Amino acid sequence: MALRIGITGNIGAGKTTVCRDFERLGVAVYYADVRAKELMNENPVLRRSIVNDFGPDSYGPDGRLDRAYLAERVFTDPAALARLNAHVHPTVAEDAAAWHRRQRGPYTLHEAAILLEIGSRDQYDGMIVVSCPYPIRMARVMQRDGISEEDFAARADKQWTDERKAAAADFLIHNDGRQLLLPQILATDRQLRRRAHQSLPAGV
Repeated sequence: MALRIGITGNIGAGKTTVCRDFERLGVAVYYADVRAKELMNENPVLRRSIVNDFGPDSYGPDGRLDRAYLAERVFTDPAALARLNAHVHPTVAEDAAAWHRRQRGPYTLHEAAILLEIGSRDQYDGMIVVSCPYPIRMARVMQRDGISEEDFAARADKQWTDERKAAAADFLIHNDGRQLLLPQILATDRQLRRRAHQSLPAGV
């Protein structure tokens, strides 16, 4: 079976940009945050658990998740956010594992912002961390999302520090605008393909 590699990084680090380059190399990528939003709409068990916890207004008249309502409920209440994560993360983990089993290739990537924070490190055969200094990340996100420094800090404070994440990496990719991305991605890809080949049973 293919190696299962996690890829993470703090808000504004450029995880999606890096993942798109891996996809151009033929690597399958599971985008956990995107898939979580889909599952919150599509998975009946998850929908029921959200409604039971946060009320019927969690979904609008069209049956779609009311993200604004839910965000208002959880992002100023750490306990409520923890409950929401407890509903969502197991469903996403099950979905991601099934997706991984369907893939063909030497390795897959599972992209998510808080892989390390939720303690899922041991579920992967390796961890890539996309790293970028805080001031650059803040400038990127403020421009991208039109938010204030205070809003950025509130989001960033929910994640590990850059240093702690970098220390947990098996592969570190610097996206600081000074080092070229593609050579780092190609080097990481070569190492992962080599590791995958070495893990094959003899004679395969």
